Amino acid sequence: MHRAIIPFFCGLPRVVAATSVLAVAACGGQGLTQTGFLTSYSQMHPQKGHAYDSIYVRPGFSDAAYTAVIVEPVAWVPARKAPARTPRTIARLETVFHDHLVKSLSRHFTILPDPGPGGDPGPGVLRVRGAITNTRRALWWVNVPAQAGQLALGAVPLLRPSDGGASEEIEVRDAHTNQPVIRIATYNNGQPWNIIGSYEAFGHARRSFSLASDLLDHEIRAGATAKVAQAGHTGQGTATPSL
Repeated sequence: MHRAIIPFFCGLPRVVAATSVLAVAACGGQGLTQTGFLTSYSQMHPQKGHAYDSIYVRPGFSDAAYTAVIVEPVAWVPARKAPARTPRTIARLETVFHDHLVKSLSRHFTILPDPGPGGDPGPGVLRVRGAITNTRRALWWVNVPAQAGQLALGAVPLLRPSDGGASEEIEVRDAHTNQPVIRIATYNNGQPWNIIGSYEAFGHARRSFSLASDLLDHEIRAGATAKVAQAGHTGQGTATPSL
């Protein structure tokens, strides 16, 4: 539902000429990516309750067989035409996403340190690797005048011409057998109720990292009970090559 709101706001009547020009920016944003970070993108489909995500869960997978998780450092794997970021910004965003993954997964699993190359933590452990594949900054100096103009006209200041957001790809493997069990491609764009995010450069991106981490935790715990939205899925809504 949260992504479906974007076309609605893009179709709103123009409030004033100045904000109507800037509103074009709100119609853009993040989407599913296919950067090559995941070992495979086959059999990834939207699932019930997650129509805008692309997900694969290995048949027969059950979280009951696992008690611990290793979370690898997050990778920066920009999609084609993704905006460049400074090394400092990249490092900060990677840390934020990693921290969200640890926070979400630690609710139900023990977080283990990485034993390093060749290290085998034994059975009952999952290994999680995630990547940030695209980001979008929210420009407060664009949002403030636009929203001030809406207030001056007596309108609710929901239109933010410059929303932020992020796209992510996540893969989970059995740390003992190295067999892939879950793959996720997801994204999120800024929403009207995330007010603070409209005035922070990557506030909406951080929210996207949080939602992606919670989605991963949900899919792990849902295990084999997670079903593809349609048994004969035609591919609509699956991850597509990044533009």
